[in-house]
Amino acid sequence: MRFGTTRSQIYDAQKTARAHWAATEADWDDAVRREHGERVVEPLDAAVSEVLRAVDLLTTLFVQIREECEYPGS
Repeated sequence: MRFGTTRSQIYDAQKTARAHWAATEADWDDAVRREHGERVVEPLDAAVSEVLRAVDLLTTLFVQIREECEYPGS
């Protein structure tokens, strides 16, 4: 199982979402935006970062499992 492509897609989506959110500040800078950022954007961004860390851990574990379970000469 390879996680690299999926991780890259998630990371790219997070990066794009951050850029789009930052771009809204020029036209939308009020209490509603700040509240939306605190209640929706920031928790979602943190959750995505946690998912990326989990994918990294799974990648490491699967590499280790593969190395430990391969037969010599395979």
